[in-house]
Amino acid sequence: MSSRIFTFLAIVTLGLTGMAGAAERQLPGRVLRVVDGDSLILDVRGSQYRVELADIDAPELNQPWGQEAAQWLQRRLTGSFVVVNWVDSTVDGRVRGSLTFKNGDPGTDLLHSGLAWCTIGPVTRTPYEQNHPYRDAEAAARLARRGLWSDDHAIPPWEWRRQGLQPSD
Repeated sequence: MSSRIFTFLAIVTLGLTGMAGAAERQLPGRVLRVVDGDSLILDVRGSQYRVELADIDAPELNQPWGQEAAQWLQRRLTGSFVVVNWVDSTVDGRVRGSLTFKNGDPGTDLLHSGLAWCTIGPVTRTPYEQNHPYRDAEAAARLARRGLWSDDHAIPPWEWRRQGLQPSD
């Protein structure tokens, strides 16, 4: 295991063990750079973390609308202070969570702009998931045909990745 991943896991384990509420599971830091439309690099007191936005999947960079999603996130967040509302981490040490920026959630805005898909499970789940702001934001973008929803044949990024699609020239 690399020392960076070990350090990250140690910090998360020590910092989050025994905390009861999700509000206490926060990682504050400054956005160094945006990787793509749903992930970024966060600086927390000199340590860098790759953060993936939970419950959102933006188009891949080589996919239609992928560059627009990344640029949208970059314009709003690069250099800014955000708080990651930590949900979990991946095997390779990435942090997954939602963001708080200026008392709002950039994920909701990204979805409302029509630049990502909401990946929260089927509506048959809990009332929280049925009325989630991400679902509402995506529904509004679809209805207004904003962003990728202006394309009747938009391919979700998980399908794009599965099919190994490349951009057309």
